[in-house]
Amino acid sequence: MFGMSDPNQTLSQMIRYFEEQRHEMVEVMSSEFTSMLLSQKARDAATQTLLVKGLRILTDVLSLRKKHKLATKAASVLQRERKKLEKILLQSAPKLLDKMTPLEEDLRRIGDVYAVYGKTRKAVKLYLRAHKIQQGNLHAMLSVCQCEGTTTKHCKSLANDVQSAGPVILENGQYWLKPDGNLAAQIDPILVILEACDHEHLECREQSLRIRQECSDISEGVTAANVRLQSAMDTLKPKHDYYEYS
Repeated sequence: MFGMSDPNQTLSQMIRYFEEQRHEMVEVMSSEFTSMLLSQKARDAATQTLLVKGLRILTDVLSLRKKHKLATKAASVLQRERKKLEKILLQSAPKLLDKMTPLEEDLRRIGDVYAVYGKTRKAVKLYLRAHKIQQGNLHAMLSVCQCEGTTTKHCKSLANDVQSAGPVILENGQYWLKPDGNLAAQIDPILVILEACDHEHLECREQSLRIRQECSDISEGVTAANVRLQSAMDTLKPKHDYYEYS
């Protein structure tokens, strides 16, 4: 059973295979891995953690391989077993709760599974839950708008999140918004939503124009590629010449 005698090693191997895009192998391994752990009725925190990590991989790989019914089933098990892990940690090691994968990340993962399957209503509910937990989560709100299309009622909320995200930055040849405490988001899909919104909210227009202007300023050298970083570096520079006082 693919060297299941050492679950930690097996998990590391699955992650490596996933990164190498050996998805068929990952599906077989993660299916057997999670089935084996689920068969163990009394699971400690370490074993339950391995199970939840394995279920994430299984959910992702099934969705990638377009096995949508199986992916949604795995996603449901992931939600259930994550709750069990939270309960176990709360009782035995509450300090480890903060080290868990954030709930909003799993909600977005599961939302993606339903979105790809065409279950947009379910996907939107999961994305909105993720956004409620982590305000300003651009990825969650962007996913809501992408699911609902140009008629979405949430494009104004996306514009507000974009405004809160701060200035555009240039990194690795691409333009990003990088809100504090949230994942960076590439600007292209955001602009598609803001500029195609049927409701023509003023906020959407303002933020799309701001993004395009800031991209232009960066490309022309008017502003730094990363305004926040440049500002932080400027604060470290001495305001006066040392020799001025000698």
